[in-house]
Amino acid sequence: MRSKSLGTSLLGVAYLLILVWTGLGLLMMPGLVGEEWPGWSSTMALVVIVVLPTAAMLLSVSVGAGRFARWLAVVAVGALFLKLLWSLYHEGPVILLAMLPVLVILALAALLLAYSWPKATTSGLQDVAHRNGWQLFRESPSELKLPLLPLPVGRAVVRNVVQAATGVAFEVRWLEWHGVLCRRRRLAVFVATLPTALPPLEVRPGTGLVRSDLSLESAEFNRNFDVLGDDSRYLMAVLHPRTMQALLDARPFTLTIAGTALVMSHDEALSGETLLRGLAALERIDVPQHVFDQWGSRAPQPQPGVRFAGARFNPSVGAGFLRLISLATGLLALTLAGCLAAAAAEAPFETARPVAVLLITLALLTLASVGCAVGARPREPARPVYGSALA
Repeated sequence: MRSKSLGTSLLGVAYLLILVWTGLGLLMMPGLVGEEWPGWSSTMALVVIVVLPTAAMLLSVSVGAGRFARWLAVVAVGALFLKLLWSLYHEGPVILLAMLPVLVILALAALLLAYSWPKATTSGLQDVAHRNGWQLFRESPSELKLPLLPLPVGRAVVRNVVQAATGVAFEVRWLEWHGVLCRRRRLAVFVATLPTALPPLEVRPGTGLVRSDLSLESAEFNRNFDVLGDDSRYLMAVLHPRTMQALLDARPFTLTIAGTALVMSHDEALSGETLLRGLAALERIDVPQHVFDQWGSRAPQPQPGVRFAGARFNPSVGAGFLRLISLATGLLALTLAGCLAAAAAEAPFETARPVAVLLITLALLTLASVGCAVGARPREPARPVYGSALA
């Protein structure tokens, strides 16, 4: 605990130093390229005072930041946007080119806000929850305790949480990145907590790519599902005829068991119809007592909040420091590139420093930003290793 407190204090000192260093760099940037743009200093001062602290806060917490962080981000984005409009009105299009990186940061901040801001629950969910006497929350309530969920979910936000006697349902939203491209993912999740921990098991709609010679007693089930696990006896004990029929009726839901978490999931938004189908299927999944007696083991108590076994946000002090460095060097690199482009658009093009030196500085800042961003990424968690594919 003491070392964690010391690390947090050091991170706070580093944050202040990085903030001062970045602010000075932004304010002095026009001088490096031999220009002096009116309105630049006041705009960069606003970036240093409001935008950088907000960005640092959003980098230091999860995407589903607290209400204070989100409102602070709204103020920062709105203030900077108005200041940029005022500068463009008075100074002309040249300063637009120089401040283009700031506009890019502003656009990314707006997208982040749009993604993480809690959306209102749909009337369909409200009606279904009200008719069945279920509790409905926009976000995960503080008293909610769930085991670690075996889902390949990245840095995500949880919305539309429904608490019922059968279990808990909610929608997970995250961005799935493929290089520089990303796709927004939404997953309807239904969770029941088991009395003891069980080995990993996954039953997912069949793709035709994962097969083996072992077949369960239902030919229809074998055609429609792939079953992954280590112990065939354990799999057949869990997947008795009633459970197989429940999964067939709930297609295309996926069943996953790991530890004390029994999870049904479907790759779509949580709607009123999906909520009814998912909770009904969850209620029909019956793990026999002899499975717990033979394969069960003790597990830690569920922790507050919703946690996933997929690639997670890295909250360590070192990762926080690397994220701050990446933000600062990336912003300086982009701003230097924008100032060089703006200075080159004006004649004559004369910089206070040799162009070669400025280009080398730009390359070093870019490498530092990319390297720190890669270093701050969380390590891939150890995924369960299944012996073979069954069914």
